[in-house]
Amino acid sequence: MKALQTFIYSGVAAVILGVFCIWAALQLYDAVRSYSWPHVSGTIISSVARSKMMRGRYGGEFLAHWPDVRYEYVVGGRHFVSDRIMFAHRGFSKSGTQRLVDAYPVNKIVVVYFDPKDPQSAVLEPGVQWLLILALAFAIFLTALMALIVYADLRGQLPFQQPHPLYATSPEHATVQTHRYQGAILF
Repeated sequence: MKALQTFIYSGVAAVILGVFCIWAALQLYDAVRSYSWPHVSGTIISSVARSKMMRGRYGGEFLAHWPDVRYEYVVGGRHFVSDRIMFAHRGFSKSGTQRLVDAYPVNKIVVVYFDPKDPQSAVLEPGVQWLLILALAFAIFLTALMALIVYADLRGQLPFQQPHPLYATSPEHATVQTHRYQGAILF
């Protein structure tokens, strides 16, 4: 039963981490590409610091903060509105949120970098955020670890699946022990 639980939990964790790795890799890919994206002028149309009480995994609550900055821009005669400041911008502190809101006040003219293949995908601060690289590396490590646990579980090589040498009851072991200790161990 314990082996089945390990297999299920590790398998689910590996799948979730794998999906996160794919998402983070795509974000990283776009972040790297954004260094060479063309840019146009845009205008900030709203800039607000948002907060929301969130429930944690174990029932505790915490206050989440994020900047809600929206800007408009025109590419090829088409009008777009976006809210991405940077790639993978999640989990800001209250002061970090306020810093970004203050940096992008309403009616400010800004430089908007847009994806030439998909102009509605835009960003104000192009490039890679190092936290994204660290998160991706850690997620890849955990995904590999979970996959290794699932593989070991399938092969029956997890530590709790191996008989302990002191408690082995095979006839060969009993014979070896009897011979080695000259009959001191009785079975």
